[in-house]
Amino acid sequence: MKNEICFIALITTLLIVASCTGKKSSDTKQQHSGHNADQPVKNDIDMVTITKRDEQYANITIDTVKVKTMAEYTTLLGTTSFDERKITVVTSRIRGRLDKLFVRNPQEMVSTGQPLYAIYSEELLSYENELLNALQQQAQFSNMKQVIDQLVEGARKKLLLWGLTAGQIGQLEKTGEASPLVTFYSPVSGTLVELTVGEGQYVEIGTPLFRMADLSQLWIEAQMYTSELRWLYEKPVIAVEFDAYPNEIFSAVPVFDNPSVEADQKISLVRFLITNRSHQLKPGMMAYVNIKRNEKKTIVIPKSSILVGNMITAWIKTGDGMYENRMIELGIQNKKEVEVISGLKEGELIVTNGAYLLNSALVLKKGAGMPGMEGMKM
Repeated sequence: MKNEICFIALITTLLIVASCTGKKSSDTKQQHSGHNADQPVKNDIDMVTITKRDEQYANITIDTVKVKTMAEYTTLLGTTSFDERKITVVTSRIRGRLDKLFVRNPQEMVSTGQPLYAIYSEELLSYENELLNALQQQAQFSNMKQVIDQLVEGARKKLLLWGLTAGQIGQLEKTGEASPLVTFYSPVSGTLVELTVGEGQYVEIGTPLFRMADLSQLWIEAQMYTSELRWLYEKPVIAVEFDAYPNEIFSAVPVFDNPSVEADQKISLVRFLITNRSHQLKPGMMAYVNIKRNEKKTIVIPKSSILVGNMITAWIKTGDGMYENRMIELGIQNKKEVEVISGLKEGELIVTNGAYLLNSALVLKKGAGMPGMEGMKM
């Protein structure tokens, strides 16, 4: 109720001020007209004067017109996905039956050298026995050492090609016992994203078993209009934000833009590469890709200062309680600020809040001081 009374009082005051100002302006014009018709008269129709009390009621706030570096920002909505270049498919090295799976939970972290599966393979058993027989011949036929050494080395290389490690081969030579059940280890580190087999299943050579992804890097897939793709070749600064981590900014670089445009649309798929060393980001997360471009040093004001109507204007404080309505020309802009090409100078005091009330006062003043202005709309 108190705010409503204050607002009514403020409007009443503005009406009185506008009426008096209009009368004064009319009298002044008459005096100048009678004094010298050829002398130019200063036009103050775009200026208003209010009291300090009215300024408080209107909650008018002031900022300084500054020269600073600003840039345009374009925000794309994207989704994180696997970097397909960092995906490894582990396939069966030998024909046999999967006896045990040591890794079976999706999203499970796997390290290089970690046991993945054990396979029962009679074929692999025969290759193990081949090495053991060559070692026995090496001990028995010392006069054929060179030939036997070649047989032993050939048998070792064959087991290495079938996927056994040097440690497994050394243990086989040490114990002299071959086994049809052999454990295979992960060749890479990564996250298990897909398991395509189950225990007890018979597999052939090359059967896909595990699909693992290195999540230290991810792709962000987004869509851009074809007219915007040129920005990617101007080496822009790209910052990425996630709702899950509101206080963190991630850097990204463009790595791909689709050479073809989607049917019946003017958009193209683009990918950005983002580093994910701590593995805090997961595929499928929504990302906001901010492309910073067109950076330059220029005159800048807050967006809240702008009044858009038939013309783009802003209010400048010229003295105690004195305000001038100024027509301005805008340039580039972002979420918070806008460039001013003409109409303002560095150091001037600009109204950032309460401009609409000053505009109302100006309309009242024009209606009171100029014939035919009563019906004017801003």
